[in-house]
Amino acid sequence: MSTPTPLPPVDRTDRWWKELPAGRNRLRGRAHLRTDAPALNLDGTWDFRYGTRADGSDLGEPTEIAVPGLWQLQGHGTPQYTNVIYPIPRDLPHVPDENPTGHYSRTVAVPADWAGQLAAGARVLLRFQGVDSAAKVWIDGAEIGVTAGSRLTQEFDVTEALASPGEHREHLLEVRVVQWSVNTYVEDQDMWWASGIFRSVDLLLRPVGGLHDLVTVADFDPETGQGTLSATAFDADGAEIVAHLEIPTLGHRAATGVDPLAVGEVRPWSAEDPHLYDATVRTGTETVSLRLGFRRVEVDGQIFRVNGERIVFRGVNRHEADPVVGRAQQLENQDLDVALMKQHNLNAVRTSHYPPHQRFLEVCDEVGLYVICEGDFETHGFHADSTWGEDGTGAAEGPAQNPLFEESLVERSERFVRRDRNHASIVMWSIGNEAASGPVTEAMVAAVRETDPSRPVIYEQDYAAEYVDVFSLMYSTVEESAQIGRRELSPEYQDKLTSMLRGFALDVPEGHFASPPALTKPFLWIEYAHAMGNGAGSLKEYMELTEQYPALHGGFIWEWIDHGLETTDAEGNQIYGYGGDFGERLHDGNFVADGLLLPDRTPSPALLDAKHHYSPVGLEVTPGSVRITNRYAFSDLSHLRAEVSVDAQASWQELALPQIAPGESVEAALPVHEGATTTVRLTTREAQGPVPAGHLIVSADHVDAERLRAALTPPAGAPATPVQGEDGSWSLGPARFDDLGRLIGLGTLELESAGVDLYRAPVDNERARTRAPLEARWKRIGLDHARRRLVEISTDPVDRAVLVVRSRIGLDGSALGADVTERWSGDAAGVDVDVTVTPSAFWPGDLPLPRIGWTFALPSAPDQLDYEGFGPHESYPDTGGGTTFGRWSSTLEEFQVPYVFPQENGNRAGVVRAALSGGEGPTLELWAPDGMGFAARPWSTAELDARAHDGALRGDGRTWVTLSSALHGVGSAACGPEPLPQYVLGAREESFRFRLTAARS
Repeated sequence: MSTPTPLPPVDRTDRWWKELPAGRNRLRGRAHLRTDAPALNLDGTWDFRYGTRADGSDLGEPTEIAVPGLWQLQGHGTPQYTNVIYPIPRDLPHVPDENPTGHYSRTVAVPADWAGQLAAGARVLLRFQGVDSAAKVWIDGAEIGVTAGSRLTQEFDVTEALASPGEHREHLLEVRVVQWSVNTYVEDQDMWWASGIFRSVDLLLRPVGGLHDLVTVADFDPETGQGTLSATAFDADGAEIVAHLEIPTLGHRAATGVDPLAVGEVRPWSAEDPHLYDATVRTGTETVSLRLGFRRVEVDGQIFRVNGERIVFRGVNRHEADPVVGRAQQLENQDLDVALMKQHNLNAVRTSHYPPHQRFLEVCDEVGLYVICEGDFETHGFHADSTWGEDGTGAAEGPAQNPLFEESLVERSERFVRRDRNHASIVMWSIGNEAASGPVTEAMVAAVRETDPSRPVIYEQDYAAEYVDVFSLMYSTVEESAQIGRRELSPEYQDKLTSMLRGFALDVPEGHFASPPALTKPFLWIEYAHAMGNGAGSLKEYMELTEQYPALHGGFIWEWIDHGLETTDAEGNQIYGYGGDFGERLHDGNFVADGLLLPDRTPSPALLDAKHHYSPVGLEVTPGSVRITNRYAFSDLSHLRAEVSVDAQASWQELALPQIAPGESVEAALPVHEGATTTVRLTTREAQGPVPAGHLIVSADHVDAERLRAALTPPAGAPATPVQGEDGSWSLGPARFDDLGRLIGLGTLELESAGVDLYRAPVDNERARTRAPLEARWKRIGLDHARRRLVEISTDPVDRAVLVVRSRIGLDGSALGADVTERWSGDAAGVDVDVTVTPSAFWPGDLPLPRIGWTFALPSAPDQLDYEGFGPHESYPDTGGGTTFGRWSSTLEEFQVPYVFPQENGNRAGVVRAALSGGEGPTLELWAPDGMGFAARPWSTAELDARAHDGALRGDGRTWVTLSSALHGVGSAACGPEPLPQYVLGAREESFRFRLTAARS
C-alpha cells in the first residue's frame, strides 16, 4: 500500500450524487470495440478508504481493495438484499446523510510510448465499465466528472489532466463511490445492494483519425440468401468518416458509408448455427476487429421472425452473480453460463435487468443465444406502499411519469444501445423492468428506436403494447396465456389488465383491453415459471401452448442462478447467505435464491426439467413407435444420433432417424419386444461449441404398467401367521410390531417412527411470501406435528394370516385428521402391507394435503441407494421433465438437493423397487409394483423443516425413508401461479401397497 495522499477538500455544497440530470462531463456512449489502439488496464489493487458520508468528511484509514470488486464483499460494510422495497427512504431525489462511501485511489502514468501520438493530437480516455451507484473522479485533485448508470460504460476525456506532450510522470487518480445516489431510484433490481468499482477500469489512447465509433447492420434476405452490410464509422466529434472494410472469407473489400453494401451469398447467423464472419475496419491509424453475423429480425404481424422463420424463445432471465464476488466481473462465469445454457437446450437469454459484461454478449454471438438486451432501469420500490394501485401516488411520483428523470433515462437508454448494437445475438431491446408506464418510458422506447431501428423494442409494463413492438407479461397463468394465444381475453382477464394499468395512475377507459394493440403483436412471457427452490411447476403445459398458438413465442424462466453468498452462520456452519444473514434490518429473505443453478453453478433439477421441455426435438414414445417432432427453426436432425433401449436402459441400439424438416413430425418404428419399458434418446454426434459429442439432448419412454407389475412382483412364500406376544406386541414372519401396531423391525433390521405420513417440508413456493402461503395453513392446523392413536389391532376375522391395524391421525386443536387402515401379511422373506388413508370428510376444500404416504427411519443408517423408477433426478407431479424409467444408483448424499433454504426435495417418482445398503445393518429392499414416490435422507422432515440453511442441516445418525402415494405439486407461487388443478392434492381417500424385505445378517 502506498503512502497516504491528501484527500480532495471537503465540499459540503456539492451534492453531485443527487443531481438530475445525473452525471457530469461524460462522453457520449459508443460501441465497445476490439481495437489495436493502445490501452492500459487499471485493474488490480487500489488504495481504499471507507466512510459513511458522501462528502468524504469521515473517511477512515487507508487500506487496500481489489478492483474490480464490491467493497461489502471485501470487508467494508455488508451486503443487503431487497426485492421490491428501497433500502433507503423514498425521498426523491435525495438520499440519506448516512451514505456508505468508498474512496479509491492509485497512481497512473501515461505509457512513454504514447508520447508520440499525444504530441500529434491523440486523446486519452478514462473508461469505467461498471461503478455502483455513482462516482466522482479526480486526477491530481482536479475534478474530471461524475458517473451515472451503475452498469453502463462511462468515459471521460482526461488528456489535459494526465500529461502534456512529451511529459511522463505519475498522476493520482481518485474515485469516490457512493452507495446511494439518485441512480438508486432507477436501479432497484431484485439483487444484492452492493457497491464499488465492480467492472474493469481502462486508460485508452484514441489516435488522431481513429475509429471512435462504428455502427454495423448485417442483414440477411431469407428469400435470396444474400447478405447486405451497412457500416458507418465516426470520429470523436460524431462526424462520419470513411474507413476501409474487409471481410476476408467473403473476399469483400469496400469503404464504409455505402449503405447498404451487397456482400453476396452468406451463411446466416442464428442460435442454431451461429456463424460469424471475421471482419476488419481500418483507418490510417486504427484497426477494429469485428465478428459479423448476418441475420434479419422482424415482427411480422403476430409473428416474431429471425431469417424469415418463427422463433420460440426457450429462455432464462440472467443476473450476474457469483457466491464469492457477487455481481463483480468474473470473466470465466460469462463463458460457463453460456455453455451451461447451451448444454441444457436454452436458446435465449434476457439480460435482467441491465446490460451484462461485454464478454457475455461476445459468447452469445459465438455460441448462439438469442438475447434480449435490457437497460439499467427498474423502479420497483414505487410499488411498495398502499398508494400503488389505489390512488396511484407511488406511480405518479415515479420516474416513468416524472419529467425530472426524462433526460437522464433517455440518455441511459441511448448509451446501452450504442454500446451493444453490433452484436448479432441481440434480437430485441428492452428499456428495463418493473418501472411502471408513462411519458418517460415512452420517450425511452422512442430513443431506442431512433438509435437502432433494426431491432424491435419490448417493455413488459406497457401492458397494452401501445408503444412497444412485442407484447409481454409476467407470470400469466396457463389459462391466461391460452386466452392471449387465442387473441380473445375473458372479461375477468380484461378487468385484471385494466386494473394493472390503472395502478400506474393512468387513465384507462373501460373496454381498453377488448381489442388492444397487444393482441395484434407477438407475445412473450418476459418472466414466468419462478424457479425458486423446488420448482417451478408446469413447464410442460406452458411450452405446449407455444405449439398450439403461433402468437405465443415462449419466454424466460425466472431466473438463472441463486444469488447466495458464501458466509458462515453463528454456529460456524458454511452456508450460502441470503437476505437477513448479514444483519440487515430490512430484507426480503431467501427470495434472492430463485435460480435454475445453485450458487456454485451446479444445475438444479429445475434446469434438468427445463432442458427436457425446452428440447429442440419432441419425443412421444408409444408401443412399437416414436413420434419425433423437429422443433428447430432451421436445422434438420442429421447432427443427432437416436438410440432405443428395451431393457430399462441397460443397453442401447442405434435407431435410424428419418429425414425430418424443421417444424415437421414423423413416426418411426421401434423394436417389438415383451419387456415393460421402451426408452428413446437423442445425443449429439459431434461437439457443437460447448456441447460435447455424445451429449444427451432429450429422452423419453413408454412404460407398460401391467408388464412392469408382473415382472417386478416378488414371489410370495407360504403365508406367515400373526402372533401376539405377552406384552401386546405382534410378529408376522420377519416383521415385528410394538403394542401400538407400529412396525419396529424386520429380522435383525430395526425401524423407527414407521407409519402413515401426511406432511412434507414446504417448498419455497408455499411459504409466507407467496401467493399461496400453504406452509402457514398447514402448520396452523398442526399438520407438521400430527399425532397417532391406535384404534384397533387384530387379525382379520376372515383371513387369519392378515394383521389389521386401524389408527387415527389427529391434529392438535382440531377435529381434522385421517383414518388409517393397514392390512399386513407376510412370509418368511418379508412383509406386505395394503394401506388406506381416509381424510376427514369435512377437510377444507381449498386446503390441499402436502402428501399421502408412509415414512420410517433406519437406525442402521444405510448410505447406498439402488432403485428402479424414474430418474436420475427428482420429480414431483408438475416437474421431473427428462426423467425416464431405469435402474439407478446413488449415494445418500447425492440423493439430496442442497437448496439454499432447506425444503422438500429428492423424490423419485414411480419407484417399483429400491434397496438401501451400507451402514451397520442388512440391506432393506422395498417393492411397490404400482409405483410410489421414494426419497431417502440423513435427516427427518422435522429437521428439513426447521433449518434455514442447507449448510446448517444435521443428520441424526438415521436414514429416513419416505414412500409417497400422492404429492401436492410444487407450482410457481413464490411469484407465479399456483399448481394447476390436476396437480393439487385434495383431501381424498388414497390406497397403496408395498413390500419390505431384509437380507439375512
